[in-house]
Amino acid sequence: MPHFTWEGTIALLGALGLGGVLTALVQRPSRRAVDATAARDEATGEAAVIASLATAFTGTTGALREEIDRLQETLNDLRTRVVEAEAEIRAAASREATLERMVADQKSLLATAHDDVLRLRGERDAAIEKTIQQEGEIRQLKAVIDAQGRATTQ
Repeated sequence: MPHFTWEGTIALLGALGLGGVLTALVQRPSRRAVDATAARDEATGEAAVIASLATAFTGTTGALREEIDRLQETLNDLRTRVVEAEAEIRAAASREATLERMVADQKSLLATAHDDVLRLRGERDAAIEKTIQQEGEIRQLKAVIDAQGRATTQ
C-alpha cells in the first residue's frame, strides 16, 4: 500500500491546483484574440448590412430605370400625339379658310343673283306696263276700226 503523508498530499493537491490554473490560463483566449474576434464579427455584420444595402440599392436602381424607360415611352407617345394634333389643327384651319372663301363666294353669287332678280323684276314690270299700254292701244285701234266699219256700212 502506498504511503501517504501530509506533505505529499499537499504537494499533490498543489500540483493539481496549479495544473488546473495553468490549463485554465492556456485555454482562456487572449484579450487580443477576443478583440479581434469581436472586430471580425462587427465587420462581418457591417459587411452584411452594406451588402444588403447594395442589393436594395441595385433593386431600386433597376426599378427606377424601368420607370424612367416607361415614362420615356409615355413622353414619346405624348409627343407623337401632340404632333398629330398640331397637324389636325393645321388641316382644320385650312378647311376653315376654304369654307370661309366658299361662303364669301356664295354670298357674292347670292348678291349677284339678288341684283339679277331685282333687274329682271324691273324689266318684267316694264314689259307688263308696255303690254298693258299696247293692249289699250290695240283696243282703241279695234274701236276705231269698228267705228269706221259701222260708219261705212251706214
